[in-house]
Amino acid sequence: MSLTINDKDLDSQIERLLPEITSIRRIIHQNPELSGSEKETARLVYDNLKKIGLRPSFHLDKTAVTAFLNNGRGKTIVLRADMDALPIEEQTGLTFASKKKGIMHACGHDLHTAVLLGAASVLYKNRNKWKGNILFLFQPSEEVEPGGAYRLIKGGVFPKNADAIFGLHVSADHPYNIIGVKEGVDFAGVTTFDIIIKGKSGHGGTPEKTIDPVVCSAAIISQLQTLISREVSRFTPATLTIGSLHAGSIRNIIPDQAIMQGTLRTHSKDCMNLMIKRIEDMVLSTARSFRATAEVSFNRSYPPVYNNPDLVNQFASEFKRLAGADSLVQRTNPSMYAEDFAYYQELVPGIFVHLGVNDQKKRSVINGIHSSKFNPDERAIKTGITAHIAFALKTLHS
Repeated sequence: MSLTINDKDLDSQIERLLPEITSIRRIIHQNPELSGSEKETARLVYDNLKKIGLRPSFHLDKTAVTAFLNNGRGKTIVLRADMDALPIEEQTGLTFASKKKGIMHACGHDLHTAVLLGAASVLYKNRNKWKGNILFLFQPSEEVEPGGAYRLIKGGVFPKNADAIFGLHVSADHPYNIIGVKEGVDFAGVTTFDIIIKGKSGHGGTPEKTIDPVVCSAAIISQLQTLISREVSRFTPATLTIGSLHAGSIRNIIPDQAIMQGTLRTHSKDCMNLMIKRIEDMVLSTARSFRATAEVSFNRSYPPVYNNPDLVNQFASEFKRLAGADSLVQRTNPSMYAEDFAYYQELVPGIFVHLGVNDQKKRSVINGIHSSKFNPDERAIKTGITAHIAFALKTLHS
């Protein structure tokens, strides 16, 4: 069952547009680009925005694109999509799978970009239905700190007079014809950290003459996992992950050092500050117990995503009017993912919603984002376009 919009004119317009937008999504999917290298994607977006009738502009060394649609006096809103891919080898078996070895749109940004192009086309054609200004913002580098949002804001690309912003992200939590949204804090704030353990190298046959940074690292990783369970309230969401550990190059040599990289995620600034201090304390003290030394550095990356309650309620009412009462789910639990969309929300009120990409009844639950087999249901494109339109119409009219 496909999504049917309760506005026959809009519904027919989107339906006619879907083959073209789906084709664009597949072209982007076949030609993924890593963060900071999105020049081909940006050019495709630029050309399609011109085709719609807009006047796009490049930014950030032609990896970002904006198009401003002025349609009379009124509010100014921003609709945003991210465009970068991930360093993952695709294993979906799709006929339009990535042509680039080791690079894949495993986070759905190809779909985000296509959806916003579709929304731009529909909103441009229906200028008689709204007044105000819309900035269509196609952003690079969401996956790599400090994020494309931060750079666009610092570069003066984000409009200072904006009244609201909207964005979405694909989600395997919901069917393709459902939007999930949560009031208040949703996506987590994230701090990345790097740990260097310095020991003393030597032969694996005489470990007593060395200071083994590998064993020390193993102890530190085990110790760090107790911080969440023993120093953070079970009512305060927090996660700590060591995602990278590198040490040595041959089996019988104990190396001089080991390097770890990790992330800390929470929705509370107080919790974040506490955990940063405790991570440093624990790493340094554990290293000393092994006669090793340690260096710890932190980089505060994205702040938490905060969805403005008034905008959530306005959007929910309009989206349900267009797509039906059962088309929207109010999420009760926040996500532990992180998003640089939060930087925009520090400047203007905004909402960031979850676009379902499973089949309608979850008969075939797809692999989640950042998986080499991630394959979102393309029927979600219509739902995503409708969500952008619902936000734009309601916010500009209210």
